[in-house]
Amino acid sequence: MELNISRRNFLAGAAASVAGAAALGMAGCAPSEPQQMSDTGAGAEGAGTRWSWEVKPEPIADDQIVETLDTDICIVGLGSAGTTSAMAAAQSGAKVVVLQKLDKVITNGWCVAAFNSKMFLDAGQTYDLADIYFKFADLSNGRDNHKVVKTFLTRSGEVVDYVIRQTPDFTPVMLGSGHTYGWYINNDMATRYDQFHKLLDAIAEKAVAAGAEIRYNTPAVQLVQDESGHVTGVIGEGPDGYVKVNAAKGVILCTGDTSDDEEMLAAYCPIMLGVQSMHGAPCNTGDGHKMALWAGASMDPAPHTMMMHFDPTWMPEGNAPYSGIPWLRVNLNGERFGNENLGYQSHVTQVRFQPEMTAFQIIDKNWDKHAPKGDYKHPNSHSRSTADPANDWADALKRGAIIEANTLEELADKCGINKENFLATVKRYNELVDAGKDEDFGVDSTFMTYNGIKEAPFYALKRMPALLCTAGGLTINEKLEVLNEAGEPLGGLYAAGNASGSYYGDDYPLFITGGSHGRAWTFGVLAARSALGLMDESVETLGA
Repeated sequence: MELNISRRNFLAGAAASVAGAAALGMAGCAPSEPQQMSDTGAGAEGAGTRWSWEVKPEPIADDQIVETLDTDICIVGLGSAGTTSAMAAAQSGAKVVVLQKLDKVITNGWCVAAFNSKMFLDAGQTYDLADIYFKFADLSNGRDNHKVVKTFLTRSGEVVDYVIRQTPDFTPVMLGSGHTYGWYINNDMATRYDQFHKLLDAIAEKAVAAGAEIRYNTPAVQLVQDESGHVTGVIGEGPDGYVKVNAAKGVILCTGDTSDDEEMLAAYCPIMLGVQSMHGAPCNTGDGHKMALWAGASMDPAPHTMMMHFDPTWMPEGNAPYSGIPWLRVNLNGERFGNENLGYQSHVTQVRFQPEMTAFQIIDKNWDKHAPKGDYKHPNSHSRSTADPANDWADALKRGAIIEANTLEELADKCGINKENFLATVKRYNELVDAGKDEDFGVDSTFMTYNGIKEAPFYALKRMPALLCTAGGLTINEKLEVLNEAGEPLGGLYAAGNASGSYYGDDYPLFITGGSHGRAWTFGVLAARSALGLMDESVETLGA
């Protein structure tokens, strides 16, 4: 993925985003509950509404429809959830139509979580699902629907095994988490993003081979309902005009998240306004969320789950290793701004609020004395040792992801950091290291014994947050049915992947590595089975 974004362009974009939020009436970063839908029609716009989607559009008239399709299942969106849903629906014997906004499969990411999947069980892995759920619920701030989360925990292994069987040309790699699969070319981890995209392409091809019809360049624009409010179909806008798809068994929304729509970010996840997106194509504009709201669905209340990380990075020099290590961190003012031994995501959030959303980890020549240890209070994949620390460090140094200098003054100049403040900060930090106690921010004294910045050469590792996605969405039940404001199934409407909610808390829980794609695959497949009345039947023999 090449973004080719300069620092200047990024800052201009960030400023424009914040200005856009202000124009929408944002007051600081305080989230607000969106209002109820206004009366249909343009005449209602501005009448007590705050957000554009609160005005329900006029129904598209029959005389505007240029083509009508009759099917069992209509899947909207063709990403991680949509591809697997289409394959499962078609292989279950259903007639399937997929409406895809762009001209190809779209995905971001590379790994998939599953519990009790065959390869891990055969390798001797065991799971305590009750304990895993406890950790998940604790990190979700009580906002998860336990029935929905347990559906993932108890069915993900079965579903991922099914997908693996259907894609024999793609051999998964078992990752060290004990529950995560990745897909590489020639065992080269650097190929993981490209290979995962190819894997989803293969799943889409498998769906077509089973009879699914995919309409590319045909974004869905409106759901169709009967007099009772039951969803009976969806209207897409193709190259030649509106296409109406009558879906006898159901419509499954796999339309991704809201993060490419600044107005929806302002409403549901304002903390990520102005943060540079990792999306190669700006297609995740909450289309499914909006259509469902117009149909009477309910949404997770704000704030929606954020997925805002240092790794992967959008910066052209690429990633530097060890973003989770508790080395000294300073902002562009040369100031230390927090406890460096918090959880990884807390670091990202801290940096998001620093000048120009920029921070630097600072360390001296002795980085390799403790970088590989990984025995940190909040260990994560971004602080553990890599397979070859010296080589990874040298590679990042060559790319410019690590900045080297023979003096602290030179390091400040190279990074654009306020030199006077920086030198004072390092002096104070070294005093705390010598004392063995962090009186300023309370970092564990264990790390203060070897994090001194005293011997040249000195290094700076630049960190800026990247927007991966938002992960809040339409409220659902354990059958993946979209719910109305009363908490009852709307009827005929299902959601999977980041179009669905009722799952995460304020931030994405990193202890389930690959949890986002694992949820997308699991709920994509199960939504199709649910719509067909097959939810409780195993997919173990599906597609055999």
